[in-house]
Parts: sequence; C-alpha cells; structure tokens
Amino acid sequence: MAKNQSGSIFNTKVTIKYDKEKIIKLSSEMFSEDLCIQCGRCCMIHVYTTDEKIDPEIVYCNHLDVETKRCKIYKNRFNKEKECLSMLEAILTSALPKDCPYVKNYPSYEEPWFYGLLRGKNLK
Repeated sequence: MAKNQSGSIFNTKVTIKYDKEKIIKLSSEMFSEDLCIQCGRCCMIHVYTTDEKIDPEIVYCNHLDVETKRCKIYKNRFNKEKECLSMLEAILTSALPKDCPYVKNYPSYEEPWFYGLLRGKNLK
C-alpha cells in the first residue's frame, strides 16, 4: 500500500478490489430486505440540473419500473446489471438518501448532494 506525503497509509483514495459474489452474500446476511420501502431512490443513476429548468432531472436504471418503484429484474439483478449495488456497497459508497431505513439510524452517514435537491419534490 502506498504512503502519502505525511507517511500515513490513510487519507489516500485507492481502489479496493473484492469478490462481488461474497459481498452480495454478506450484504444479504447483514441487511434484511424487509427494511426496504421501495422508493426507487437507490436506483437513480444520475441527477442533474440545467439553467432552463428549476426541478432536477433524474435518470433511473432502465430496470426500474418508475410507476411501481420495483426492479423488473430484481431476483437476477446482480447477474443482469453489473452496476447494481448490494446494500453494503450502497452504504459504503454513500449512494442512499439519509432517510433510507438502511442508514437513517447512523448519524455519521452522509448522503449524496443531490438528495437535498430532491427532498420534497415529486419524483417522477
């Protein structure tokens, strides 16, 4: 592991390689799917704003049914969509909103910047 200028191995950003299958299994053991409120917010791929529009534009995963807020390939999502995150990956990468049942009880959890824009908006 490379050391930064202060001699510490910490405070550096590195890519961590891991076995995705093991993380999926561990995540399913750690986090009950019963916590999910099926809001679809973890399926957002991109959120952006423009000068012309006040409301942010949201791009969802192609597999999300935006009406039902359910994944069309849920049972096989990790095999069919390489970008789909396990709950553990979503938490570690701060991909969830702070009011998500999986993270709402963790005061140190920081959500992505765009959830502040979306709070109170009717997500379409």
